[in-house]
Amino acid sequence: MEMKSIQFLKAAANKLRDGKLKRLGGKELSEALNGMILSLGLDSKDEAIIFAALFDRSCAGRCSDLDDIASYFGASQLDVMEYVPTIRSLETKGFIVQIDRSECRIGRQNFMVTNYVIGCILENQKPNHHKATILEKEFDKYDLCKLVSSQIYDNEVSTEALFQFVESAERDYATMQLVKDLKEVLPSLADRTLFYAMCTDFVEQDGNGRSDISRTLGDMYKAYGIRFKVRKSLIDGTNPLMTANLIELSSDMEDLALTTKGQRLFLAEDFGAFGQQYSGLNLYSFARQVKEYVHSRDHDAEKPGAMKKLAEKICIIEESNRSLECLPKIKEIIAEEDYRALFYIACDACANGNMLSVSHEMGEMYPVKERNKYIKEFKEETHKLQRLDLMEMVTQSSIFGEYTVLQLTDKGKELYFGEDASLYIDKPEKKDLICAADIREKHLFFSEKEQSQLNLVGNSLQEANYSNMVSRLEAKGLPKGMAILLYGAPGTGKTESVMQWARSTGRDIIHVDISASKSMWYGESEKIIKEIFTKYRRQCKRSALRPILLFNEADAIFASRKTGNNSSIDQTENAIQNIILEEMEQLDGILIATTNLVDNLDKAFERRFLFKIRFDRPSVEAKVKIWRDKLSALTEGQARSLASRYDFSGGEIDNIVRKALMSEVLEGKAPSIGEIEKLCSEEKIGKSSNKRVGFNV
Repeated sequence: MEMKSIQFLKAAANKLRDGKLKRLGGKELSEALNGMILSLGLDSKDEAIIFAALFDRSCAGRCSDLDDIASYFGASQLDVMEYVPTIRSLETKGFIVQIDRSECRIGRQNFMVTNYVIGCILENQKPNHHKATILEKEFDKYDLCKLVSSQIYDNEVSTEALFQFVESAERDYATMQLVKDLKEVLPSLADRTLFYAMCTDFVEQDGNGRSDISRTLGDMYKAYGIRFKVRKSLIDGTNPLMTANLIELSSDMEDLALTTKGQRLFLAEDFGAFGQQYSGLNLYSFARQVKEYVHSRDHDAEKPGAMKKLAEKICIIEESNRSLECLPKIKEIIAEEDYRALFYIACDACANGNMLSVSHEMGEMYPVKERNKYIKEFKEETHKLQRLDLMEMVTQSSIFGEYTVLQLTDKGKELYFGEDASLYIDKPEKKDLICAADIREKHLFFSEKEQSQLNLVGNSLQEANYSNMVSRLEAKGLPKGMAILLYGAPGTGKTESVMQWARSTGRDIIHVDISASKSMWYGESEKIIKEIFTKYRRQCKRSALRPILLFNEADAIFASRKTGNNSSIDQTENAIQNIILEEMEQLDGILIATTNLVDNLDKAFERRFLFKIRFDRPSVEAKVKIWRDKLSALTEGQARSLASRYDFSGGEIDNIVRKALMSEVLEGKAPSIGEIEKLCSEEKIGKSSNKRVGFNV
């Protein structure tokens, strides 16, 4: 009758138990071992011998280490050590499994026959090795760290024995990446041992673990002198683990924790599985994440190594969000991690409509010395982010007075927000912005002297000439702003001249509403005036060509300052004028003011205007040209007659032309010269427009 696998096992076990692994050549044992080899698919008698022992104990529900196997045979552990390769072979084939996969010491590893193989034997089936194979788990860095920790916290293990054990474990797993990386950074075995222990504490508390400094050092070092020496080096920051920025000390100096760099060294590709996740952020959540870290308790600016930790954190958040297109550009422009952090915080403030207090943000980010240094740089406008035109200092006003804040420039908004930048860029209102492309060409006629001055200004505003002029003025240390005053009677072409300059040079016009600049609320007018110049500077930065800042009919704010009157209105007007004078002194652009009342102009303003052009009422010859240009149906004689008889400005002639065109539309025919003369006689209020020419006789 053919014997079953279990019968071969039973026969072999009866011969092997307490057999001391000697005299194993008997006929009955040989037949049993050969039967096991054939029925189970084993490769050798050694495999059959070890499997028989493990199967016998597994049937009793027990796992076995080398000591248990030695006891089973009645032999010594040295006798069993010879069979370690056999045990490994059985494990590889899936006949047995190691129960405690984190144990690297062969003498303490426990094995059992798998349930699958036991089932096959009971059913007298040959095991399928592929089915028997379980999910393999190799001894890894987590097992190594846990093993070191178990030795540290074993009170029976001396300090010398601990370090010998760690040295042996590192030698056995010299190819493990953690061991190789750590040896490069930390030459001292003692330092590496402490790091292994901290790694276990970190993992066991799901990435938030800290190591109690007293307990950890107390378990590592039995001698108080060495223990206190190591503790001192940790507290004063001279310990190699601290100088390598792998660990940090809590603020109360009671706990140790892995730094971000330490976590990355330990976890490598598993880094994302622990702690806070930073991937998958959009522009807005990214900036908010940076701000929350800088403002959190995790960033203590006064703590040693805080700036290194900040730099690492910023790099990690950036690397976790490589899909954000703006980040490579920002990193190329701003190399310093702390500057980038401040820029991101400003982006978060911009997105949420907030302003940044210079002193507060510098205090959150830097220790006292650096904080004061950077505050000074921002106030002097020499900080790198200002020089890059990414951030700016802005003065704000409130009922409590003026204060300065940090904010993104338009360039900074475009760099970070890209397509969304238009949501945050304040553009001038349409009523205040006159685009050069929208200005229609208009013929203007002046005297030879006026035309010469106007041509000089117009040519100066051509970009090639303007850029060259600004460069040369700047090189000589002279003010580079161009301020132009146009003064004279109403309707003489002052405003229209500005329009035609803008059209011909391609410069937009920012028109200042004088009435809106004077607020009924005390203190608001000054704020409005400052904002006018702030917006102008922003528009200069975003425009290809410097726009023109136009104060039209500026009599009210360019008039002589009040003296000897302490009324709040006079004080406000004087404050407004002082602001404008200061801004004109620092002007980097083009300011044009028009006024009808030049005699009332404050002398301080007069000095600050580079060009001052007077517009007189047009001469007869100029008026002839205007009449012929506006009403082409007029003959030379008719135009000259109108020019001689009526003392009109160009604006008043425009009024006559408009009424003539209206009459033509309503009547269906062009008005006669008589009808035009009638319109001329009705132009001025309270007096005749007719001007007598010649002598009385």
